[in-house]
Amino acid sequence: MDANDTSWATEQALDLEQVSRHWRKLGHTPESIRKYCSCIKHILCEARVSNYQQLSAERVVRLAQSYARRQHNNPRGMQRRWLSAFRAFAWGLQHLGIAVGSRDLPKGVSIQLEPVMATFIAYGQQLGWSEHTLHLRQRYLNNLRAFLIKRRASWPVPALKDIDHFLQQAATRWKRITVGGAASAFRAWLRFLFVTGRCPHNLASSVALPPSIVYPQPARALPWSTIRKLRRGIDSKAPVGRRDAAQYLLLCAYGLSSAEIINLKIHDIDWNAGILHIRRVKTSSTVDLPLLPAVARAVAAYLRHGRPETSSLHVFVRQNIPFGPLSHSAVGKRVACWTERSKVPVPTLGTHVFRHSFATYQLERGTPLKVIGDILGHRHCRTTEIYVRSAMQRLRRLALPVPK
Repeated sequence: MDANDTSWATEQALDLEQVSRHWRKLGHTPESIRKYCSCIKHILCEARVSNYQQLSAERVVRLAQSYARRQHNNPRGMQRRWLSAFRAFAWGLQHLGIAVGSRDLPKGVSIQLEPVMATFIAYGQQLGWSEHTLHLRQRYLNNLRAFLIKRRASWPVPALKDIDHFLQQAATRWKRITVGGAASAFRAWLRFLFVTGRCPHNLASSVALPPSIVYPQPARALPWSTIRKLRRGIDSKAPVGRRDAAQYLLLCAYGLSSAEIINLKIHDIDWNAGILHIRRVKTSSTVDLPLLPAVARAVAAYLRHGRPETSSLHVFVRQNIPFGPLSHSAVGKRVACWTERSKVPVPTLGTHVFRHSFATYQLERGTPLKVIGDILGHRHCRTTEIYVRSAMQRLRRLALPVPK
């Protein structure tokens, strides 16, 4: 390494340290910054550029694919991590006044699929699968592949025992219907491998689907005292904590779903009239709810002191660069974080626990079933009736004495 290379490497290290300071101001955790720095160091080592303008999102994707193939890693996961780290690094460099290549992929350029996955997508399109079905099955297969890579198991022809182990672990984290969707995707994958000659046997029927229950259990709800204790796991002083506090109150006050929270727009809040306009995802309808003072204060505190500067119209945005809308799993992951930090033993996680607990608590307080259904956006009372079985305290008061 000559003097110029040494000087450039030293300059890169100093730039990365300065950008890291910006990340810390945004509220990134030390672990998140460590992962970003690790990815940036790999990118700079692979790229071997003489200035940052030679780096672009498109080039980073190609570098990630090449590195993943050499290291026998999951290409899509590597691409996602490197691209996210590069965009965060490019944002920091621009704040330092340093020119850098494009952070966006050119139109028509997407993250490249491996050949066998691209063939599977074409196979599904020929069979008439919807785009939603293709997206879900591709996501389940990516999860399976990442699982197999960690176990150093075979791919693209997985062993049945490895599929069973994946589904068993997934059953501890996912709902029954989600596990069923994953099993269905794996059946389709094994059938595809057989049809295309990649596997000598059709093993699709060997993947067991979770049993269907005619009379499912009542909606999973937590005591309201437990819901209140989860607030201890939120640090309202940090930018992420201010966002968490606002989302927590929205979950508790209205029983909103995660989709309704992440789709909330700036213009959906009427501050003067004190009205919150909520768009129901399932029914495509809009309901007006009163903007409670505690909720208004929490949302305003986040908008003023926690929300990054972005052109997005969504109320809640990512704390990670490029500050776009939250993903569908983001709120659920934060709920798991609150539970862990509050050290409250909660057997069930996810945002729907708040929804079920809200409905059950309101029912036990004597709120009419129709009012609860209107708040939750139910079209039919039958949908709201499932919470009657969860309101155990109210049912005990209605129980008649057993005759002797």
